[in-house]
Amino acid sequence: MDLGLTGKVVVLTGAAGGIGRHAAVRFAEEGASVVVVDRDEGVLDGLVSELPGSGHSRIAVTLTGQATSEEVIAQALRDHGRVDVVAHLAGMLEPIPVAEVTEEQWDQHMNVNVSATFFLTRAAAESMRIDGVRGCILIMSSGSWLSGGMPTRLPYATSKGAVTTMARSLAKEYGPAGIRVNCIAPGLIDTAMMRAGLSSEQRAAMEAVTPLRRFGHPEEIADTTVYLCSDRASFVSGATINVSGGNTLY
Repeated sequence: MDLGLTGKVVVLTGAAGGIGRHAAVRFAEEGASVVVVDRDEGVLDGLVSELPGSGHSRIAVTLTGQATSEEVIAQALRDHGRVDVVAHLAGMLEPIPVAEVTEEQWDQHMNVNVSATFFLTRAAAESMRIDGVRGCILIMSSGSWLSGGMPTRLPYATSKGAVTTMARSLAKEYGPAGIRVNCIAPGLIDTAMMRAGLSSEQRAAMEAVTPLRRFGHPEEIADTTVYLCSDRASFVSGATINVSGGNTLY
C-alpha cells in the first residue's frame, strides 16, 4: 500500500529511542528522506547509515527550549529545502515521588516536553504555511494525559496533558493552511523509558490490568506514527490516537 511519503522530508526527533528508531526505518522504507534528531551523534550516524534509501541526514542536539528547537527546523530547511512532516517523539521521564519533586526537576520536564514541543512544531508549521506545504505534525503524548499516570510520574503526566491540548490548538491554527496536527497517546510500551523504576512485580501487575495482557511493542507505535503522517490519514487532524491495548479507554 502506497502511503504517499515518497520524496517527502520527515524530521523525526527521539530517533535514538526504540520507537524512534523503528519509525525512522518505516519512513525510509516508504521513500521519505528522514532527518533523525537526538542527542547522541554516534548513534545517529549509525542509524543514518542503516536506513534504506537515500537523502537522509542527522542533527545531534538536546531539545530543551526555543533556540534548539527552532534551529532543528532551520537546519532541516537548509539541508533539504523543505519540511513535509515532523514526528516529534522526543521527551523525558524521570520517576520521582511527588513529595520529592524539585523546582529544577519540574522545570526540566516542562522545558523538554512542553516548551521544546511548542517551539519545534510552531517553527515547522510556519515554514509549511509560508512554503505552501500541506504538511503533517505528529506529537507524542501518553495515556497519562487522561489517567494522570503513576504517582511517581506526575511532572511527566502533567506535561503530556499540556502537549495534548497544544496539538488540538495547533490543529485549529494551521488547519486552514492544509497542515494536519495529531497526537499519539501510547499506553504501556516496552521501552527503556517505560521500564525506568519498574520492578518485575509492578510490570506483571500492569500487564494484568491491560485487556491485551501485555506491554505494547515499539514498532506498533512506530507504525501508527507513520500512518498518521501519511496521505492515508489525510482527513485526520486534531486527534489523540489511543494506542494502549485497551488500558486507556476514551
